Amino acid sequence: ERFRLADNEQTFWQLAELPTSAPDTLGERFVQYLQRALRQPAPLTDPADVAWFLASYAREALARIEHRGLPGLVQIRKALEETLGLTFEGERGDHFFRSTLVQTLFYGVFSSWVLWCKQQPAGTNERFDWHDAQWSLHVPVINVLFEQVATRSRLEPLGLVDVLDWAGDALNRVQRDSFFARFEEEHAVQYFYEPFLEAFDPELRKQLGVWYTPPEVVKYMVTRVDTVLRQELGRPDGFADPDVYVLDPCTGTGSYPIEVLRHVAETLRAKGEDALSGDDLKRAALHRIVGFEILPAPFVVAHLQIGLLLQQHGAPLSTTGNERAAIYLTNALTGWHTGAAHHEQIAFPELETERDAADQIKRRRPILVILGNPPYNGYAGVAVAEERVLSDAYRVARTTKQPQGQGLNDLYVRFFRMAERKIVELTGEGIVCLISNYSWLDGLSFTAMRERFLDEFDSIRIDCLNGDKYKTGKLTPDGQPDPSIFSTERNREGIQVGTAIALMVRKKRHVPSRTVLFRH
Repeated sequence: ERFRLADNEQTFWQLAELPTSAPDTLGERFVQYLQRALRQPAPLTDPADVAWFLASYAREALARIEHRGLPGLVQIRKALEETLGLTFEGERGDHFFRSTLVQTLFYGVFSSWVLWCKQQPAGTNERFDWHDAQWSLHVPVINVLFEQVATRSRLEPLGLVDVLDWAGDALNRVQRDSFFARFEEEHAVQYFYEPFLEAFDPELRKQLGVWYTPPEVVKYMVTRVDTVLRQELGRPDGFADPDVYVLDPCTGTGSYPIEVLRHVAETLRAKGEDALSGDDLKRAALHRIVGFEILPAPFVVAHLQIGLLLQQHGAPLSTTGNERAAIYLTNALTGWHTGAAHHEQIAFPELETERDAADQIKRRRPILVILGNPPYNGYAGVAVAEERVLSDAYRVARTTKQPQGQGLNDLYVRFFRMAERKIVELTGEGIVCLISNYSWLDGLSFTAMRERFLDEFDSIRIDCLNGDKYKTGKLTPDGQPDPSIFSTERNREGIQVGTAIALMVRKKRHVPSRTVLFRH
């Protein structure tokens, strides 16, 4: 398996932990590797290693179904399109759909394993059986997707039973105490989901802009917004105010909602409400701190992380009721106006409930804060007419030069417009705080976008993080290295474009901005 997945022979021997120089022949080295592999497999403790094994099996599963017809899944494909408010088009759209199914399958198994582990007594030797996974899944939309894909009648013709057996065996090799100590302490997108998607489908990862957002950036943005809520919008408890509704429109594995919930817990503790803080924190997670995500795999991880956080604070989600975090599988760029309402009935009630719950938040919830890290690129093979018109508001300037070029087609611009419209036109006050490609700060395509922000917001603060390969070659004006803020040990390049954090505030008694606070 490792030999097949390795890019070249050198990589294989590194994975196999064998020297490349001796023994002398490939055959002898391979025999030596097999002899080692056939011994008792080593236990797994690092979330990144578990992600690698699951990704390798998921890639095998995707390869097995990539060019097969899926007549038994036509109904679930249509239902998923309706739930997300999009259409899978052409070869790339078909790949996106199949990749989504495989991710659902493997992350359904993984989610079930996590919840199953939490229910096991200490020191048990009980083994996890992936065939029973659906009984442990508590997020209805993932449960129904998993059930539609994981039935024996569908898995056997696709040749996926043995691949899931491999995944089950890998999970049963995990040393649970060590794994969960790291999984709960660290950000899962760095140590789990990002390496999974990189090994499973690197092209899709690049298209979707799945990048680890450094915890320093997340904490900074959340703290700044909390401060503005207290000092400028009259909410002395910040995120802990029961009337403050927060949305991360591209939540991924949940870094921003989790950090907001930590702020809520800290505020409640500081107020001396320890006895009630667990219940208040759970109410915030269930109703006020909302996340939207379009991919099932990070959606699952976000639910897992929030569930673990609530468990740590003594307020676990009920395993028998309908309690779930307010993280929804939906397209954040559609369904905001009643004119765009869905009227078709979806064949699966759980998917229809998910869609309708997300739509209720979009149209009726008084969202006061929108923050996060939107993707920069579009989803190849996914067609959404409602999305394309979002940037039209930025295509005509009133008092400055008209936009030039194609920059407004970048996906992150649509997220800015969605956020601006919700805060300015629907709620009437609030905060937009997004980290994005910084091309909108001075690009010729964005003259009307900048003009509109000056008109619609009372204050604008920009933290320019630079790190641009194309404009500066990732160098400062004096020639020093200027790496991306997204650089990590696993991905030293980070991303190629420069980035900036924008924090824009709209007040009820609105006065247009005449000054922009800016810093490098």
